[in-house]
Amino acid sequence: MKRKTKVCNVTGMEFPLTEFYVNNNTQDGLHPYSKYADNYRRTNEFNTKQLRKAFAKFKQLTTKTKNNGRNN
Repeated sequence: MKRKTKVCNVTGMEFPLTEFYVNNNTQDGLHPYSKYADNYRRTNEFNTKQLRKAFAKFKQLTTKTKNNGRNN
């Protein structure tokens, strides 16, 4: 059975395979991170390390927000 999704190496989020650019240099033939993450990186001129840090911060903030909403 062929897989239909992949986890983005930067965001940790799962996306359909169509949301990854083709990259023949990788084992699965797809770019390690999603089109969303790559486009955000290019638009904001981030390197991969900066992008990972930004998404980690975002995940941390959204997790706190969700947890705070549950406690009310």
